[in-house]
Amino acid sequence: MRMLLTSNGLSEPVVLDALVDLLGRPIAESRIVVVIDAILGFPGDSSTLVEHLESLRALGWAEFDVASLYAGPQELVASRLRSADVILGYGGSNVWLAHAWAATGLAPLLQELLDEKVYVGWSAGSMIFTRALPGWGESFDDQEELDMFGLDPVEPAAPLFDWVFLGHLGADWMPEGAEERAARGAARSGATTWFLDDASALVIRDPDAEPVVVSAGRWLRFGPDGGVEARGEREATGA
Repeated sequence: MRMLLTSNGLSEPVVLDALVDLLGRPIAESRIVVVIDAILGFPGDSSTLVEHLESLRALGWAEFDVASLYAGPQELVASRLRSADVILGYGGSNVWLAHAWAATGLAPLLQELLDEKVYVGWSAGSMIFTRALPGWGESFDDQEELDMFGLDPVEPAAPLFDWVFLGHLGADWMPEGAEERAARGAARSGATTWFLDDASALVIRDPDAEPVVVSAGRWLRFGPDGGVEARGEREATGA
């Protein structure tokens, strides 16, 4: 298994270096498919999506594909996933993305491909593997999103982890009290919860082992009781 769970994609050199290490070859010799279902349900301006896709494309892949899990017959979509070296799950709604893998019948293929490909999660794309997902709405105060998409509690796309991934720690657009809500969610769910900023990521090679943090920024790990078990922060550099 080779997984890189990010908060904000591949914008940080330390995160991109971790991807190249997982691939074992240059980006220029690798093919990527970006699965964008997590964002497609949200109305409004899609400029940020376009900008993010362009930033990914500019990395210089041998082949750059953008796909929806609903973009045709199951086997056609499956062939696009199989042809890539990297499957990137883009951000948006974690509950809708997990639902999409199941509803399209592609969740078993995802489980299979996780043993063959490199999987990169970008925000919501990093959040669909926790066994705590069925209690997501109640534990992490996100019932509104489940209601928006007309979903009952959602199962993980692949049930790999007992812990939870949260992204965008310290982002200027995050609501006040985000750290307190993360701690409360950890306690409610009884799950270790990683809360990473946009310059951090988790590397997973064994789903039963603790993830390895790569970071040029800040991260927190909350225990099942909601207390901070570990933290990391880039040291400020002076002139």
